[in-house]
Amino acid sequence: MKVLLFSHIQDIDGMGSVILGELAFTSLDYVLCKTFEVTDIVSSYYDKGELYNYDYVYITDLCIKEPLLGKIDKDEKLNGKILVFDHHITEIQEGNDKYNFVNIIVENEKGKTCGTSLFYDYLLRQGYLKKNETLDQFVELTRQHDTWEWKTKYNNPLARDLYILFGELGYEEYLNIWRKIVRNNKGIIFSSEEQKVIDDYNKKFNNDIKFILDNMKPYVLSIDDEKYKIGFIKCPYKYRNDINELVKDNNKQDVDLIGMIFTDMDTVSYRLVKNKDASKVAVYFGGKGHRDASSNLKDNYKFKKVLEDIGEI
Repeated sequence: MKVLLFSHIQDIDGMGSVILGELAFTSLDYVLCKTFEVTDIVSSYYDKGELYNYDYVYITDLCIKEPLLGKIDKDEKLNGKILVFDHHITEIQEGNDKYNFVNIIVENEKGKTCGTSLFYDYLLRQGYLKKNETLDQFVELTRQHDTWEWKTKYNNPLARDLYILFGELGYEEYLNIWRKIVRNNKGIIFSSEEQKVIDDYNKKFNNDIKFILDNMKPYVLSIDDEKYKIGFIKCPYKYRNDINELVKDNNKQDVDLIGMIFTDMDTVSYRLVKNKDASKVAVYFGGKGHRDASSNLKDNYKFKKVLEDIGEI
């Protein structure tokens, strides 16, 4: 079979589906997309007629939007060959799961899901992959990190190490590491060079974090008569999954959420500190995500007003 995969370029969950796809199919092409560009990219393939060249087309850890969803649903040639596997609740809220080829599953009998775990379950059910211990562990570590359960439920730093390697080495080297590990099927063991990358990251993060948090600017936003106190900071994208845990432990400014304005990306990301819904903030600014983690583009006109209000960070 000839297979095309669209997946998320910005985190290890998107990478997990690539690894699984390469193992499952002898002929796989993949396209990596940012959160807010996937619909445009898939649309370009649709408009050029390139989707018809594949036996199956998968979209993982992301969901395309209307009017493309409707076009695919009415296209008899494509309707049976395209499948979406996503886990973001905002896609359900937007009604994007009303089509048979769209699978938006936030939780199942195993607990919280991620794109990689949903795709893995599908590949196993279809007989495209066979279970083994290394693959099971790889998928579970990816799921734990993407759902925060590595910290909140399992206290499993190995899941965080995956994210560090991805952030420090980039997606191509990250994929190479996991191609080697899953094909050897001898368990998850990092080389001394890879372990040094993890150790060096931790040292740099510990040195940088005080300056970043000392420059936090709180901002109160009212959405549907509910107030959200957001602590805005500037930081590199790679720190996004560590900062809010530190703020939870020492919330000096009593914020509900952390708003990370990335210095090397075009997005703003929100992480839960108190019992508030981060996705509502992102949606207010034209974004999407989960209750615990969500994001929007910086150039949304509402968010530009926030930037004017808080000034330079």
